[in-house]
Amino acid sequence: MTTEADVDRILDLLDHGKIERKVLLKHDEARERFSLPSMVVSSAREFKFFLEKYVQHHWEYTGQGRLSPERSFSEARRILDGIFSDDPYQEGYVAALQMGLDGTKGGMREILNQVATALKRRHLQDYSDHVFYEHIDPLSKADAVALGRAYYRRFGEILRRFGCEVPSDELSFASNPRAALEYHRQVLERILGIAKKI
Repeated sequence: MTTEADVDRILDLLDHGKIERKVLLKHDEARERFSLPSMVVSSAREFKFFLEKYVQHHWEYTGQGRLSPERSFSEARRILDGIFSDDPYQEGYVAALQMGLDGTKGGMREILNQVATALKRRHLQDYSDHVFYEHIDPLSKADAVALGRAYYRRFGEILRRFGCEVPSDELSFASNPRAALEYHRQVLERILGIAKKI
């Protein structure tokens, strides 16, 4: 069953500063350390080559291991299909290739920025999922209720003060603690953003 100490541990692991240091910083560094010779590529083959090289570099730099060229290409293509397809009949990969060939909309630099952002976002989601499933039994209503109660005691009033929407009570929090904790992480990011502007 979730205890007050467990809640402290969960929320500590989801702390914005800790996530920034442990998860996100390496992704930003990976992108910065990969330089392109040009904003454009000369062919579809060269485009594929740079995508594979970048994903391999990003994966290794962030400590996720080594990827084969085939796996790197598969990752890149899936990402580009998700980002650059304006309609269901258009391949995002083909649209990105055209950008890479003619340098429009930021060319290769923007394509690699988008790939890096997608890899970073996925790693953040994987990290958040790991924290949650490490500490909460997703089938245990008692765990969810205990987490909801402890969370409300500590954060309910603070979130209201910052004008954040919070579930009406701890039981509605407990109905989906995974989504609630993800919301908590996003709120902390927003509060930190507000604090930096002050």
